[in-house]
This record gives sequence, C-alpha cells and structure tokens, in this order.
Amino acid sequence: MLSGFIAILGKPNVGKSSLMNALVGEKISIVTPKAQTTRDKILGIVTDENSQMIFVDTPGVHKSETRLDNYMNKCISSAAEDVDAVVIVLDASKRITDSDTAFIENRLRSAVPVYVVLNKTDLAPYEKIYPVLEKLSYLTKADSSRNAVKEIIPTSCRKGKNIDLLKSYLKSELKEGACYFEPDDITDKSERYMICEIIREKALLFLQDEIPHGIGVCIQTMTVSGGRAEIEADVICEKDSHKAIVIGEKGGKLKTIGESARKDIEKLLGAKVFLKLFVKVREDWRNKQNVLNDIGYGI
Repeated sequence: MLSGFIAILGKPNVGKSSLMNALVGEKISIVTPKAQTTRDKILGIVTDENSQMIFVDTPGVHKSETRLDNYMNKCISSAAEDVDAVVIVLDASKRITDSDTAFIENRLRSAVPVYVVLNKTDLAPYEKIYPVLEKLSYLTKADSSRNAVKEIIPTSCRKGKNIDLLKSYLKSELKEGACYFEPDDITDKSERYMICEIIREKALLFLQDEIPHGIGVCIQTMTVSGGRAEIEADVICEKDSHKAIVIGEKGGKLKTIGESARKDIEKLLGAKVFLKLFVKVREDWRNKQNVLNDIGYGI
C-alpha cells in the first residue's frame, strides 16, 4: 500500500481549503471570501485500491497577535514537519510578491518535495497568468542554497482544472507504508467539529467584516437518533455590540445563519436537523485558553 502526508501551505485566502476539498472530492474544510477562515489543521483523506493520500489543510500564514493566532501558526509549523510533500498555493488573480517567492525558497531548503499551485486561474486571463509563470520559473532549477520546485501547476478548483494532474504528481511522492485511516474516512475531524465549522462558515458569510474573526462556535448539546438530530450551539463573540449584530433586527441575522447551517448539517449527518443557536459574549476569548479548549483549539 502506498501512503503519505501532503501539507497544503500558503497565505490567507489563496484557496488552500478549496484546493483540499477539490482533491478529496468532498467539502471537508469550510470556504469563505474572508481571510484566515481556516483556524485548525484539518486532514482530508483520499483512498483508492492501492494508495492513501492524506492532505493537511492549514491556516494561512500571518502575524500572531492573540493566543488563537499562536495556535494557528503552530498548526502550520506542525503540518510542514514529517510530510512526504508540500503544496504551496498562490493566488493567480493577485500579484505575486517577493515574500511569496521567499516563502517558497525557504521551504525548498528542506529535503521535502515542493509543488507550487497557481490557483484561481478562472479569475485571471492567460495574459496575466503567463508572466507569473515566467516569474516563478527560476524556482524549477536548484541552486547552491536550495532544491528545485518539482512542478508549478495552474489550477482552478471551481472548474476542476488540473486537479487530477496535481493528484497524479503527488501520488508519485507516496511511499510503501501503512493505511492510516479506514477506506471510507474522508477526514480526521469529528461530526461535532464539522458542525461547529459549518455554523462558523455561515457566520463568516453573513456577518459584517469587523466581526468574523471574533466569532467562535461551541456545541452545548447534541443528540442523533432515528434520522433526527437535535443540536444546541453557542455562537461566541467578544463584545455586546457584536452580539446585537449577530442576532440582528428581530433575530433575523441569527435565523439566517441557522437556516443556512442547518441545510449543510443535514447533508453531513443524513438526518433531519433541529438547530438552536444562542449568542454568548466572552470578552477577549481568543486570548483565553479555557474558551479555546471549549471550542476545540487546544494548544
């Protein structure tokens, strides 16, 4: 059996989670237009008759300002260790900066094979993509300080462009070894974790820009029986003013978040879902380890 771990790295909002979902063929990691949507290290698992690829989706690389930020950066560091390959994701629709190339060069100083994915090509014309490929081409040749990038692959997760090609390259990096997960597993995360992430995804989508990174979700009760699931969860925010915005006029915003989340949770569980959401204020919760533990971000 061939198997291996593949880390997906990159800056916030370049499409790392979308790429992992495309590789797995299922929605494992939540996706929104907001930067730093992913907070935790999440595994996506692809198993066929002779191989198992385990993709590690990570938070975007960013400056640490809170305990939660520290946790997210530790997830990135641990994901980049003891893997069989690294995929670094860039956004084709945005300018590639010196910090982008420096990040790639730094990864090339290790012995782990590095692939570069130029993502979101559906949002950029060829005239814009070609100069980026030209700019990155020097990375395909090794020098005295680093190894070479194995491949630079333009992709579109939305259209499925070159996803199978990328999988074939990554499969070549697998080694003879154990099958780490059951053949039907697609992630290492529990249903409770996935439900919290679905609710947080909807909050990120429907709330104003200044609130989302101060939002956490914690399930208080959950029972699943006979094709029916009853779930009560707290949406945690940092300020009373934020609580009012999350609830919305006559509870309208919270209702919208809940209705949208319920539909996705029903798909996840394959059951009729009755979801109740409550909004709780926990000031500065991103710096409080007990709250982070409750939400699932234990360091």
